[in-house]
Amino acid sequence: MPVTINGTTGITTPNLNSAGTVTTSSLVNGTALAFRNKIINGNFGINQRAYVSGTATSGANQYTLDRWRVVTSGQNLTFSASGTGNIVTAPAGGIEQVIESLNIEGGTYTLSWTGTATGAVNGSAVSNGGQVTLTANTNATIKFSSGTVSLVQLEAGSVATPFENRPIGTELALCQRYYWRNEQTSTSFAYGAGIVTNTTTVECYVKFPQRMRVAPTATYSGLRLRLTGLSPTVSTLASNFAGTDSSDIVFTATGGGLPTGYSVIIQNNGINDFLAFESEL
Repeated sequence: MPVTINGTTGITTPNLNSAGTVTTSSLVNGTALAFRNKIINGNFGINQRAYVSGTATSGANQYTLDRWRVVTSGQNLTFSASGTGNIVTAPAGGIEQVIESLNIEGGTYTLSWTGTATGAVNGSAVSNGGQVTLTANTNATIKFSSGTVSLVQLEAGSVATPFENRPIGTELALCQRYYWRNEQTSTSFAYGAGIVTNTTTVECYVKFPQRMRVAPTATYSGLRLRLTGLSPTVSTLASNFAGTDSSDIVFTATGGGLPTGYSVIIQNNGINDFLAFESEL
């Protein structure tokens, strides 16, 4: 029979069969209790880009806190710590998260959050705890504007359940499918390794912590190439990255007069240098 736990109904009482096995017919909203939230970083606790609260964006749809983008250029979001995450104040133009099509089964979904912001799904307003119909294998855009928002949850079914607070390592791994950044606080850190293929070209390999959604674009600051067995050789990394796929990357860097066949590592020059990859929707 259905029971109520913390105000949530729809959880069936487990049964003990003759073999001593505990069974139950499904759980909340007809789905498992774990990983029911389609939103990633719904508590706004992951901030790999080191976005500073209140910083104006320089372009439309610029990503800030992981998986969340500020829609209108020049606007910003502000945030303050709350529990295991943050409370965000969304600007008038809104903040958005695009849910990848592969995570949408289709059917009725319930959107819930805490705060005063206005919510919308695919451009249509949705009340807190309200339902929407989503098409299977189709991206869905969740937007909040003009108010505070935290603990965002989009789940299958017609019942809003308590926010699913996943372990921090799990949430970070989910974010890294779309963006990851490696920034070190010490110098001479090795980001990857490769080989000098000719006098002007180096091919280096960097392994991603998660397979990314698609072949990503790369950004970096202050990195250098060091040839092993020789004095450090500083070289400007090429702006065009080649041979990229969703699990690792091969890129070239010109140096001029490089000794063919030597192995090479990618290092940082200073404590604020970084290497980052993005495959957001």
